Amino acid sequence: MIYLLHGTDSYSLRACLDELRAAVGMIDVQDANITSLTAQDATPASITGMSQAMPFLAERRLVIVEGLLGSLAGEGRGGKGKASAEKLADWQDYFPGLPEQLPPTSDLVFLEGQLRANNPLMKEVKAVAEVKEFGNMNPNDLRGWVQNRVMERNGSITTNAVQLLVDMIGTDLWALASEVEKLSLYATGRAIEIEDVEEMVVSVKEVSVFAVVDAVLEGNRTVAMRSLTKMLEGEATVPYLLSMLGRQVRLLLLAKELIQQQVPQGELGSRLGINSAYPLRKTLEQARRFIPEALRQLHTGLLDTDIAIKTGAQGERLALEFLVAEVCQSISGGSRARPAPR
Repeated sequence: MIYLLHGTDSYSLRACLDELRAAVGMIDVQDANITSLTAQDATPASITGMSQAMPFLAERRLVIVEGLLGSLAGEGRGGKGKASAEKLADWQDYFPGLPEQLPPTSDLVFLEGQLRANNPLMKEVKAVAEVKEFGNMNPNDLRGWVQNRVMERNGSITTNAVQLLVDMIGTDLWALASEVEKLSLYATGRAIEIEDVEEMVVSVKEVSVFAVVDAVLEGNRTVAMRSLTKMLEGEATVPYLLSMLGRQVRLLLLAKELIQQQVPQGELGSRLGINSAYPLRKTLEQARRFIPEALRQLHTGLLDTDIAIKTGAQGERLALEFLVAEVCQSISGGSRARPAPR
C-alpha cells in the first residue's frame, strides 16, 4: 500500500505513522523491516529496490521517504533550469507504474510537512496513494481531543478545565498531550479541575505577566508590586520576568500599530505570532486600552533596567522593583501616559 501523509499537525501525522510501524510486527523485528530515506537519498531505483525486499521474520515491510515532494517542489521554484525539469519529469513518469512494482507485503509512505495544492507531483501521487492530510484542529475538536485523551488514561476533566487548557496551549497537540499526561498523574483518583490547570500548566503561569503589565500601565504600584512579589516567590526569576515583560510590551506596540492599520481581526493572531486564544485576546485588550506613549515609556524602562543589571549598576530584584515603582509613579501622575479611552 502507498500512503501520502502530510500537513501541519505533526502529532497526528506521527501517530498515524506509528500505527503503520506497529503493523510491521513485533518491536524486535521492526528495525530489520523498516527503512527510512531522506529526500536527498531517494531515487526511483532505491525506493523500488527497498520496497521489493521481502519481510524478515515479520508480517510486513515499511519504507518511509521523508520530504521528497516538498524538496522537489523547492527545486522547481528555485528555477534550476533543465536539470530540475528533467528530474521532475523522471518522478512524474515513475509514480503511475509504482503500485505494480510493490509486493502486497510492503507499505510505502511519503512523509511530508505542509504541501501546496499545486505541488508538481501531487496529481501523480494522489492517483496511486491513500492521501491523509493532517491540519490543525478547530476549538471544538480540540476540546473533544483533550476529553478523549484524559479518558484514555482512566481520568476525567471538568469542562472549564478543558476550555482553559485549550485556550492556553492552542493547537499544539504535542504540548497538549504532555500537559494532559502531567495533569492526569497530578489528579489521580479525581477529576482534573481548573485550579489544577492553573497550578500545573506552565503557559498559564505566563499569563500572570498580563496582570503585571496591566497594573504598571494603570500606574497601580500596589497591585504591580504584589504581583511581582508573588511571581518571584514562586518559580519566576528576574531575567525571566524582564524578558516576558519586554516581549509583552513589544507585542502591544505591534498590536497597536496593526489595529491602527485596520488589519482584519482574523489576521492579527498570525501577524503577532500568537496562536492561543486567551493570550491573543488579552494582548488585543491591552493594546486597545493604552496609548503608545505609555507602552514606549515602559519599553525604554525595561531596556535601561536590563543594562543596569548586566553592568552591575544595580542588583536584579532591586532594579526590577525600582523600574516598576518609577513607571507606575510616572503614569499615575502624568497625562501623557494615561490609559487610552475605551
